[in-house]
Amino acid sequence: MIIHSSNSWSPLKEVWLGDVYPSDWYDHLSIPVRDAFRTITEITKEDLDIIQTTIESFGVHVRRPTYDNIDSFIDTYTGQLIKPQITPRDQFVTLGNKLIAHRWHTKAWESILKEYKLDNECSVILTDNMAINGANVVRMNKDLIIDTPHGEQMNNDFLADYNVTIVNNGGHIDGCFAILKPGLLIASNYFPHYDETFPGWTKINLSNPEFGPQGFAYNEKWWIPDANVNNNKSFGEHIEQHAVDWVGDYTETYFVLNCLVIDEQNVIMLGSNKNLESQLAKHDIQVHWVPFRTKGFWDGGMHCLTVDIHRR
Repeated sequence: MIIHSSNSWSPLKEVWLGDVYPSDWYDHLSIPVRDAFRTITEITKEDLDIIQTTIESFGVHVRRPTYDNIDSFIDTYTGQLIKPQITPRDQFVTLGNKLIAHRWHTKAWESILKEYKLDNECSVILTDNMAINGANVVRMNKDLIIDTPHGEQMNNDFLADYNVTIVNNGGHIDGCFAILKPGLLIASNYFPHYDETFPGWTKINLSNPEFGPQGFAYNEKWWIPDANVNNNKSFGEHIEQHAVDWVGDYTETYFVLNCLVIDEQNVIMLGSNKNLESQLAKHDIQVHWVPFRTKGFWDGGMHCLTVDIHRR
């Protein structure tokens, strides 16, 4: 069985890792915009390769998206290039032996999905329900928490065997807390219902999001460690006009919290936080730190960058 994952802490065996477009896909743009995209692409790919190597060091099989040609990734309604599959957790989630996928975001994964469909023990289900994704769905085996204001739309057949709790917390609940193993989670003030939802659990509280400098004139909600990009007025205007949905608001994001659990003893996180590392060591969990310097542009942590496909 290729697809098999029902929680966030069982030993990981296969995972998806997002990626960006080839840099030459931006060659038709003006030189300042093109050069900014080239810089972001280069930095992102360097760090993603480090992340992949780190994941593979645990014996985990890593899959990446494939971008065949630029025309396949143009939005037919707007004529604009859609956001690359850098944060696939926003469109995919595994529920047991089923991979739930947003039908409009599968192009980059087509060859992999065809392979999965050959396995009679699992299935790939396409959906239009934008609330069903790994960022909004917390999986605890047969118990699910789904963060959505549209609870009445949660009558899908693939949810019939689950105990579903609907919360309306603003979406992307994986940026609010992270379950590292049963009884232990990393918490933030973005989720107010810990006592009701996780009674008796140990919570490691993070007080504030960690982010880089602010105040650049053309990019109030994104930032990367490259002054030429941050101060590039043409690029900032291009993002606002043509790719505003590519960025979020990095100043709100707990990037450390948004992590990938390898197993109950190992977790991969972005950046560095010695205090958190020492607290997790008390619970026999080792943190493996990896870089993702463009997280303030893509607004994605380790959990967002990945989709766990198979856990033992």
